[in-house]
Amino acid sequence: MAKQIMAIISLSIFALLASLAVRAWRKRSYDQAAEFTAPLEALEFFGEVLAQAKAFYVATTRGTNHLERINAYGLGARGFAQVLVFSEGLLIVRQGERPLAIERAQLTAVEFSQATIDKAVEPDGLLSVSWYQDSVSLATQLRIVETGDRKAVSSALKEIIESNKQREVIK
Repeated sequence: MAKQIMAIISLSIFALLASLAVRAWRKRSYDQAAEFTAPLEALEFFGEVLAQAKAFYVATTRGTNHLERINAYGLGARGFAQVLVFSEGLLIVRQGERPLAIERAQLTAVEFSQATIDKAVEPDGLLSVSWYQDSVSLATQLRIVETGDRKAVSSALKEIIESNKQREVIK
């Protein structure tokens, strides 16, 4: 009888902790969703394909804090993805989640890193794409295994960002 009571108490405590964790995750998602609107699921104009690669979507974080995962709008879920760089922006098609489209004007920087939140890889193994959504600075980390594809995607994004800067100078 004592074992059964302990099992019931343990199960109750586990259920309470699990429900608190789910509640905290949802609250964080709602709070973050209040800060900015949902990112696009597709680009208005795609333009030509500059680069593409198979990747692992690691996370989207705050631009200033790569240890704070963004949960809102499904951006917190990791998974496999197809990365497409078009002349008009970036499209990340994630398995089991809504696509993430970032227009060229939103892109601000691209760099290589080694670690973010819960993922550490070889030096320069992660591609970090910095962008803005409603004036909130965000960074999306991608793990592109093929070195050639990683460099092609990085170069294409840098080309877009440089042309954005040139457009701003002309204005």
